[in-house]
Amino acid sequence: MNTMILSVAVGGGHGHAANAIKNKILQKEPDSKVEIIDTIKVINPVLDKVIVGSYLQSLKISPSIFEKLYKSTDVDTLEDTGFTYSVLSKFNQIIASRISELIKDWNPDLLIATHPFSANIISCLKLEYNISCPAITVLTDYAPHATWLHPGTDAYIVSNKDMKNEMVERGIDKKIIYPLGIPIENNFLKKFDRVSTLKKYNLDPNRKTITLMGGSLGLGNISDIYKKFIKEQIDVQLIVICGTNKKLYNKLIELKETYTHDSSRILGYTQDVNKIMQASDLLLTKPGGLTITEALICELPMAIISKLPGQEVRNIEFLTKHNLAIDLVEDKYYISTIKKLIESDSKLISMKRNCQNFSKPNSAEDIYKLLKSLLDNSKGLSPVIS
Repeated sequence: MNTMILSVAVGGGHGHAANAIKNKILQKEPDSKVEIIDTIKVINPVLDKVIVGSYLQSLKISPSIFEKLYKSTDVDTLEDTGFTYSVLSKFNQIIASRISELIKDWNPDLLIATHPFSANIISCLKLEYNISCPAITVLTDYAPHATWLHPGTDAYIVSNKDMKNEMVERGIDKKIIYPLGIPIENNFLKKFDRVSTLKKYNLDPNRKTITLMGGSLGLGNISDIYKKFIKEQIDVQLIVICGTNKKLYNKLIELKETYTHDSSRILGYTQDVNKIMQASDLLLTKPGGLTITEALICELPMAIISKLPGQEVRNIEFLTKHNLAIDLVEDKYYISTIKKLIESDSKLISMKRNCQNFSKPNSAEDIYKLLKSLLDNSKGLSPVIS
């Protein structure tokens, strides 16, 4: 199963999904050739640095720019086009012309996209460069957006059934939409002992534990929340994961030392996210697709403390609709709300049960089976699974 996966290195979710698919294919078929292509970087590393760098800066400094871009590109159907959407499509057509040379040299059996840019590029490859192999798009959020949806796509893998209904309304054939979930690495599925994890961080297994994080980039108002937790003296233990945000990490360490808060632990980038989630009673976070997926698998209720405009707003709608999280973004008294929730075992148990119901721990395995079926079907060997 020779597979080319096109992604873009922005945030953590797109790349993690690509790696999970790659590793599952190689686990099942070790002789396969699987390549993850950082779509913009492979064409021009300087251009990649400019585009990705500008995107990350806009998220931190002026999220409203991203919100305008998100809204202006979310056309209703595949036939609709707006100015911004058209510009992005032209840009992706240029990249597709370069990628087509790689395709000819590589001759993959399957093309997979885990980012909206690469989904558009794969569409161009199929329609304009006579690429005949199956094209699959893996959406890494909990609601669809027009930049993911393009003609020529043979299968869409989505995180939940709600997305399927909305995509059908946008003109996508329901037969090619598969709610198999967002794939994550096998090692995240391992079960760990809660007591051992908490003792590792010198925390008390008999007390409630809250984890605070802002995704791989450590975005959000984490320092303000941490300071309020210290001042309010809530009877919980707090683990803060800063990701790669060293500035945030240093600031929190300074606050911890200033207020001598012994019930909190400040971490930078860590490989223990799954252990910590499994040991926690509540996750305070921004609603990125990867974080949501990991929390659901760990059966961990969420409280949303910040959001990026656009896609994460849609993710919150999904979470609150199904009682998987509470929304604290506009809550001025969020510390009091958190306190009430963490003290209510019945509410936490209900939310935990919902998380279990919506989790898809076998996503990578199910995606592999679909890929195998699509490939066999393209060769006339067997029908595609439903």
